[in-house]
Amino acid sequence: MHPATIVVHQIELTGVRLDSTTSYGHHQPQEQGVMQYGRSKDHRPDLAQLKLMAAAAEPSGYLIASDVHSGEQADDRLYTPLIQRLREILRQNGLLYTGDSKMAALATRGEIVAHQDYYLMPLPLTGNTARDFETWVSAVVEGEQIATLIWDDQQLLGGGYEFERQQSTIIDNQEITWSERVQIVRSLSLYECAKTNLEKRLVKAEKQLLALTPPVGRGRRQIRSLELLQSQITEVLQRYRVTGLLVVSWQKIETSVTRYQGRGRGSPNRATSTVMQVRYTITDVQRQSDAITLESYRLGWRVQVTNASNKLLTLSQAVCHYRGGWCLERDFHLVKDLPLGLSPLFVCKDEQIKGLTRLLTIALRLLSLIEIQIRQGLTEEHEKVTGLYEGQPKRQTEHPTGKRILQAFAREEITLTQVEIGGDIYYHITPLPPLHQKLLRYLKLPDSLYTALANNS
Repeated sequence: MHPATIVVHQIELTGVRLDSTTSYGHHQPQEQGVMQYGRSKDHRPDLAQLKLMAAAAEPSGYLIASDVHSGEQADDRLYTPLIQRLREILRQNGLLYTGDSKMAALATRGEIVAHQDYYLMPLPLTGNTARDFETWVSAVVEGEQIATLIWDDQQLLGGGYEFERQQSTIIDNQEITWSERVQIVRSLSLYECAKTNLEKRLVKAEKQLLALTPPVGRGRRQIRSLELLQSQITEVLQRYRVTGLLVVSWQKIETSVTRYQGRGRGSPNRATSTVMQVRYTITDVQRQSDAITLESYRLGWRVQVTNASNKLLTLSQAVCHYRGGWCLERDFHLVKDLPLGLSPLFVCKDEQIKGLTRLLTIALRLLSLIEIQIRQGLTEEHEKVTGLYEGQPKRQTEHPTGKRILQAFAREEITLTQVEIGGDIYYHITPLPPLHQKLLRYLKLPDSLYTALANNS
């Protein structure tokens, strides 16, 4: 019998990131089944899906826990059960839980506060927040509020300001009251994206407006009512959200048309009637530069909240921390795409679907652990590793991915050969290159994992 071995690895934990994703399959939804139609994050609303709720350690992205839910459930109700389970796993207080706007339900925030933990998340622009958000941004745009520049080392991220407000809710039949910091932040990268999007909307709106009144021709419908013209102009401006940014000019064109009365061909002595036809044509679409400039001042803003004090988390630190949310998104890509490939699902029974999903999350943990251990070893020895990039043997990296590490072993094609000479059997295994020996050392694994396969004693 082989003795069982348990190896415990210390994972750096500065906070917990929570998020959800979906995985789809060609399943027929069953009542109470895990595969259901819902809002698809894979852009496949036509297929049934499950929902995977996950929590990862920051900054490593190591998956701590995950829950499998049926695909029709809304995200906001799934955060609290996972946070409660994390509390039992980690047995730590004072952790910072970070998530997206779906985590911002007041009950979720109250649950975190009630257990002496901290939260950080953006607020959804709905309800009272949508109304208040305009006021908060206007305070900066109109010069009533001074914004502070936000830096990440030497990189300027944007600017913003914050204020405190009191919040309260009922948790376990007890009223919980706490102070919350509301942070109004303008991101330069978000501003550039929004500015590009605004320009695209302006261009599309201009084309659509000019196309409302085409030149007279066969099959080209004309607008003969001023009310209809104005309603269609308003609809285009609202559709592209450029109301007040474009000014449309039009003119009324009257044309007299003479027709013979009655049926049959015309003749010099036949009675005629003159009808006045009216049509409207758009002559010009002008951009309002001042209004567009004012609108650009309002681009790139978002609001996030935290209950952590300024001593624990400054405004700049809060912005930088939230921007680090790539870790869990990367985990989702690994488990859903190659190399693990959870999407699409090709098993049918609920037990199989849940079991396969959990098995692949275990594989994700192992892949992440390999990556963390090797990166930690490189950092401790102040080294970089070469040979992980196919076709680029001299390329160096100090942040190798678990996928490339495993690919390096696969490319080497380590082979165990059995040779029979007479009645004797000998084994030979491909020698491990220095790169692979170094990787095993960082993983704290002995070379004998391979060399012992060719034990000829």
